[in-house]
Amino acid sequence: MAEFTASSASSAAPSHIRWKHVPTDDMDDLEELEIYKNHGDCQPLHAVLSLLQKSIYEDFSEWDEEAIRYQKHYQRTALWAVVFGSFTILVAILEFILGPADPKPLTWLEAATALVTLALIALGSIGKFKDKWLEARYKAENLRLLKFRKLTDARLWCPPIDQDTIAEDLDDEVREVGAQNYDGVKSWASQGAAPAVCELPRVVGCDVALHELIEYYRQKRLHVQMDYLKRKSFSDEASGSWTAIAVQFIFFTSFAFVLTHIILVLATSEPKPNDAIEKWIIGFAAALPMIAAGVRVWRASREFERNARRHRATLDSLQKLEKELRDANSLAEKFRVLGFCELVLEADCREFMRLLCEVEWYG
Repeated sequence: MAEFTASSASSAAPSHIRWKHVPTDDMDDLEELEIYKNHGDCQPLHAVLSLLQKSIYEDFSEWDEEAIRYQKHYQRTALWAVVFGSFTILVAILEFILGPADPKPLTWLEAATALVTLALIALGSIGKFKDKWLEARYKAENLRLLKFRKLTDARLWCPPIDQDTIAEDLDDEVREVGAQNYDGVKSWASQGAAPAVCELPRVVGCDVALHELIEYYRQKRLHVQMDYLKRKSFSDEASGSWTAIAVQFIFFTSFAFVLTHIILVLATSEPKPNDAIEKWIIGFAAALPMIAAGVRVWRASREFERNARRHRATLDSLQKLEKELRDANSLAEKFRVLGFCELVLEADCREFMRLLCEVEWYG
């Protein structure tokens, strides 16, 4: 193995390659590979990225697409189960308001919506959309973690480099991730992220490539993740805010109908107030809490506020670490900060899995 010298750890950072594009995907490196292949000093980095692209990206794309598909199935099924479940109860209340004059059309409508609700719950339970979503997401995110963990693997930087053996080992790790099931996902989520020191590869002649690796990591990993966390925190905060306001508005409106009924009963001089008006007031007072309950169930299935706070906390940590990465004076220090960044991102992924594993989607 080539000897490592102190100067390679503390040498001044060379000017990095200016990218003409702004990365939006931290896994697909085709554009970066095209850039680095024309820079002789970056050939070690080009070789590492080529190997990771070939060994990981295809499987990642497959699991990522599957996760997105099952996530949509889960969220749509949960939403429509809530909608039809709430509508069934509203129809039952409407039957009470209209009385026994001709209840059959409403009874059939109530039965139909109840059957649709049960069918949706059965579809979600048998289809296990949430379990399949989290299982696929676990596999995709663990492949993402694997890619950026392997970027600093000394075996990929220090001669002699046995590309075939490393590729076989990578394929084994990818297959191991793909073999996990939902029970394995829950077990992984219940564990903490183990701190690991990210050390600078002890190799001579790769200073430019290693400095460029840090710049690549800042733009492809940190900036892409920070942009995603910023967008998601704003969208989850907005969704959580308006749904919370809606629930409060519905509750106080329902309470207003209750007060109206009390005033109507106490203020009238008749032994019994208008029966039809009273039924409609009572019906609205009963129906509105059911709508609020439906909104609450939907909110619980999405965990808007908790996800927004999680995104904000992770974003705050990454922003501080990104500044440390920029300000660090030596490569060794930059690599240690890089390791802390991966620890934060792994902990966030585990927290996401813990949060969603506990979610009940229809009750």
